[in-house]
Amino acid sequence: MARKASGIDQLVTARELLRTAKTAEELRAAQAVLLPLELGMSLEETAKAIGRSIRWTCSMRTRYCRVARCEEEAPRTKRALRNRAIATLEQEAQILDEVLAGAGRGNGRCVG
Repeated sequence: MARKASGIDQLVTARELLRTAKTAEELRAAQAVLLPLELGMSLEETAKAIGRSIRWTCSMRTRYCRVARCEEEAPRTKRALRNRAIATLEQEAQILDEVLAGAGRGNGRCVG
């Protein structure tokens, strides 16, 4: 007999994420938590339902619970990492505003 699914304390936040998910990965993470808790599905059945492997489903469930308990930081998107950024987003916006304003007037200012 399989053991009961853990994470009952994250049920409310998972329901909210299911309702407000903007990406497929957010939706799958919420489903990985909710399906075993609300429908009593096994990990294998949950993995098949969301279209991921059993390992991924288990990892997603445990990561979701650790993030919800503030034990771990939520994974950031590749765009949020900005691995090679020299300037902040605000500085980049200011530079682009200056260059584009000059370009509209035909100013030949070169940024370099």
